[in-house]
Amino acid sequence: YIWKNIDHDGFSSELRTLVNEYFSKLAKEKGISKTQATKATFGRWLTVLTLIGLFFASIPWLVQGQWAFLIITPVLGWLAICNYWHDSLHFSLSSNWRVNAYLPYLMPLISSPSMWYHQHVIGHHVYTNISNKDPDLAHAPQLMREHESIRWKKSHLNQKCLSRVLLVWSIAVGLGLQILNDVRALKKLSYNNVVAYDKPSKMQMAAHIAGRIIYILFAFAWPFALFPAWKAMIWATVPNVVFSLCFMINTQINHLVGHCAHAFDSNFFKHQIITAQNFGRDSAFCFYFSGGLNYQIEHHLFPTVNHCHLPALSPGVKKICKKYGVPYNSVSGYRQAIEEHFAHTAAMSVKPE
Repeated sequence: YIWKNIDHDGFSSELRTLVNEYFSKLAKEKGISKTQATKATFGRWLTVLTLIGLFFASIPWLVQGQWAFLIITPVLGWLAICNYWHDSLHFSLSSNWRVNAYLPYLMPLISSPSMWYHQHVIGHHVYTNISNKDPDLAHAPQLMREHESIRWKKSHLNQKCLSRVLLVWSIAVGLGLQILNDVRALKKLSYNNVVAYDKPSKMQMAAHIAGRIIYILFAFAWPFALFPAWKAMIWATVPNVVFSLCFMINTQINHLVGHCAHAFDSNFFKHQIITAQNFGRDSAFCFYFSGGLNYQIEHHLFPTVNHCHLPALSPGVKKICKKYGVPYNSVSGYRQAIEEHFAHTAAMSVKPE
């Protein structure tokens, strides 16, 4: 796949100048390298460690059967994950690669970290919304059609119904990313038939399978050892549904909207911008509840930059986009972003002529 007009393009050059000047100044002020300046600040680390601590501190109450923690614990889990896990797997949390590589295994609540590398970092970020290249376009094509590259089926007629959306969103992580997509990828040695990877060694496969078994035990099985069957069913279901909903709310609204889903530009940087949508750029709630995913444009331009720096880079990116006539998609907050995503989902449910 060949991207054009990257090295000698005025737009690309100004983006590079923007980010280099920002981090050169920051590095000089702090007396650190420019690479170190792009990673999490002390304040960001304090936030991350606090959220991780709160999540683990809430687990005893969940295990004791406290009803409120059916919601509190998975929400805290999401807040911890979205504010560190995603950055870590982009190697934007720390300048020490070992921290970035190993820390995600502390809380693999979204998927296996190795699978996430292939699906998200290698596939989605390089070929965002490109047919038969972006694995995120085909997670559940039998149930949802969010891109024209997915062949229309009669089952897609009802995808605009809220009940269908909530069902898919509720099982997307626990059943989808963690189990079904994982098994399918291991069987085919390809993630969603677009991102290939080498066959794992016996030791790697054993470690991976052990990790999946541990996830199933901690996510679904443990309540049946402590509670009556009826309560165990609730404890095995609700936290996973809540966490999955948090994940889907914050990931579907960034690319799968009408003006982004099928956008394309042969310039890599322009393509990353026009296929992404920001939301709630002035909202602290949107920033922390999404882990900075509300600055999706800047994240796709600078994926190895920690999300804590993206609000400062955003005005400069928007100014450059305006100068070169590149659409900078941004909406007011969650409500507008969700409405636009639902409108796109409804439009994609219609049989193509």
